Amino acid sequence: MLGNTILAFTFTNLLTNGAKLGLIFAIMTLGVHISFRILDAADLSIEGVFPLGGCVCALLIWSGVPAILACLIAMLAGAVGGFITGILHTKLKIPMILSGIITMTALYSLNLIILGISNKGGSLTRATLAIDFKSTMFYPLTKLLLDWHVKGVIATMFSVLIVGALALAIVYAAIYYFFGTEIGMSIRATGDNERMAKAQGINTNSMKIVGLMISNALIALAGALFAQNTGAANVLSGRGMIVIGLASVIIGEVIFGRKAYSTQLISLVVGTILYFMLRQVAIELNLSELLDIASAVLIVIILALPLIKRKIASKKELRRGSNA
Repeated sequence: MLGNTILAFTFTNLLTNGAKLGLIFAIMTLGVHISFRILDAADLSIEGVFPLGGCVCALLIWSGVPAILACLIAMLAGAVGGFITGILHTKLKIPMILSGIITMTALYSLNLIILGISNKGGSLTRATLAIDFKSTMFYPLTKLLLDWHVKGVIATMFSVLIVGALALAIVYAAIYYFFGTEIGMSIRATGDNERMAKAQGINTNSMKIVGLMISNALIALAGALFAQNTGAANVLSGRGMIVIGLASVIIGEVIFGRKAYSTQLISLVVGTILYFMLRQVAIELNLSELLDIASAVLIVIILALPLIKRKIASKKELRRGSNA
């Protein structure tokens, strides 16, 4: 009986912790999806933009700015990062992958400087800045639950789940609506077939820049929420985010396939939550170090599947031709 209770508690803990991070990171996955799938662009600036959102948000909260406004400004900072990447690629004709790397590298130093502003009288750079939980977006709901005599840990957990789900729902609705507009359809057309989009009179360079700005704004928002959840902004928090984002996209696509756009958006959310539930299981089994390797292998396998299928099909055709 006791063993079943412990097992049920552990399972519930895995679900809630996985869902809690999954809801926050699903916003980042939506941003990765815009650049990776819609624009068909390998934007690696995510590993600099994600901590940028957290650093900007943390500094603003430390300065007394309300958390919601701090998140919006963090999104604006992320959009600027996407704008820079877009300009490097479209105007200076630097390959997309190099443009993202350049932006990511520059943002690392910028993030250090942003956090260093809070270090009065000290170094101009700082790697971490703590965030008071009472100043975060999660605290008002936590306080309300505490007033209803809900236990502290449970109140905090539910506040993160509810606020994260609400933020994700707002972002989901906004993205779904935007990509149904003329500009959104133009961005999708640019990613699907750039030459055809140009022939239709679409300014594909502008669409790439707008798409990257939206993508990076969402990534920065996820970074801001993550920093508030963990209680600190760290310049290294973006390490490995491209793998997490791509793995979440691919897990969702494996389950749902690449169907209607609304289904694709749902698959991103489900894929991210599943990824973080698996990650939580790996942490409980002390195998968290192997999860990134498994994610990388999964990405390679899924991306190589079309080539593998074509080779198998060509071999079958050769066999049929030789047997004829």
